Amino acid sequence: MKFNYNDILEPKNIKKYNSVSSTNEDIKKYKVGEFRIVTEQARYPLANIKQIFSGSNYLLQPEYQRRRVWDTKRKSKLIESFMINVPVPPVFLYETEYSQYEVMDGLQRISTILDFFNNKFKLEDLEIWPELNGKTYNDLPLPIRESVDRRYLSATILLKETAPNKLDENMMKRFVFERLNTGGIELSPQEIRNALYTSNFNKLVIKLAEDVQFKSMLGSLDDDDYRRMEDCELVLRFFCYKSAIKHKLSKSTKYLLDTYSEIAQSFSNSELIELESLFKKTINYSNLMFGDFAFSRSSAKVKFEKMIFDTVTITISEMFEEGLIPSNFADKSIQISKTRDSCFINNEEVFNGKYTAISAVRQRVDLLKADLVEFLNE
Repeated sequence: MKFNYNDILEPKNIKKYNSVSSTNEDIKKYKVGEFRIVTEQARYPLANIKQIFSGSNYLLQPEYQRRRVWDTKRKSKLIESFMINVPVPPVFLYETEYSQYEVMDGLQRISTILDFFNNKFKLEDLEIWPELNGKTYNDLPLPIRESVDRRYLSATILLKETAPNKLDENMMKRFVFERLNTGGIELSPQEIRNALYTSNFNKLVIKLAEDVQFKSMLGSLDDDDYRRMEDCELVLRFFCYKSAIKHKLSKSTKYLLDTYSEIAQSFSNSELIELESLFKKTINYSNLMFGDFAFSRSSAKVKFEKMIFDTVTITISEMFEEGLIPSNFADKSIQISKTRDSCFINNEEVFNGKYTAISAVRQRVDLLKADLVEFLNE
């Protein structure tokens, strides 16, 4: 059967994937005993961390951790905490197979310990031991080095018995991820999707988020937005919303994005290539028509808005799919931008950002498309 990216969220397809559930549903299932998290505790001597976590039994790079990188100052604070025996929060491991583990929370702590014992960074900005600034592990005085060796890193291990099948595993992981703090910051919905739905599609979403033209049009993301993968969620929204508005779905955004991510785990390489081409073509056409501020409310230099991004990208993709973009459209780019801006102003009640339902997205797309087609056909 031919791949139709606009039919991914066709209702009959959604029915095949029923592991996506809301947090409230997860809690209900937990309370009635449909699943219970089974854990055990472990304590790893720091001197043995390198031997333990360098083996093939531990996966240290799950997708959701990729953008949470500590600087040397924060790494040094952790090492100083061990030196003075300040309690360090435990890491969380998940047993994917018997005696095979992935790091759910604590990758930066483990990586910092490994790097320090491998002399990969020098301590800096220490408060209690400032005289140790500039020193690597091997540079430390022997008594201090031995005291660090004797410290422990605690771990909570979620055992495989918790989730006997994939559906229960996803349910349990979502339940835990939504309650875990990573470095004091709760994981965002997109980071959780990266953890639950690792796939070639997920890798494509991350790759497209790093596209030079796309990044230029988003402008400078706040560091926190970047770490929390807001740009990746925008890419996913584009693919997801194109299908959702076609089928007039009325589910929440979170449900739709979760469901799409789950279904997309089965996409073939040829289907991924088609999706990549679709996204890049849409971004390129949007840039040619509206410039670097295509996802802002006006042609002036202001921060992008998700609502405008959704409206513009879906409108443009539908227009070139339906053959509504003339070959000479680039000659009219200034007037096209003015037409777009006027549409937002003249329909302010629709573009006020209050309405996030798929029906509202459809309404905004229809309004912008009608104005653009009318202008291009003059």
